[in-house]
Amino acid sequence: MIGERDHERQVKALIHQVSGIPIDRIGLNDSVIVTLGLDSVEMIDLLMQLETFGVTIPSVQIDAALTVSDIVERFVDGAGPERDHPTL
Repeated sequence: MIGERDHERQVKALIHQVSGIPIDRIGLNDSVIVTLGLDSVEMIDLLMQLETFGVTIPSVQIDAALTVSDIVERFVDGAGPERDHPTL
């Protein structure tokens, strides 16, 4: 079973993949939009990548307050055993 720490690594890897931000510069409390500076195209790409893991984020929650930790929590809640993928 994949642990929360593994989900954290996966989320950070996905953010790195869509934005080019080094993984070691992505903090759990960073705002995806304000602190990390993802633009609308990068956000759409990230949301599409998350959906491949069975993770969806309602559009009303996609704002300046959305943090990496929020995405990790959704990842833990949204990726059931039938949707687990290998660690990135």
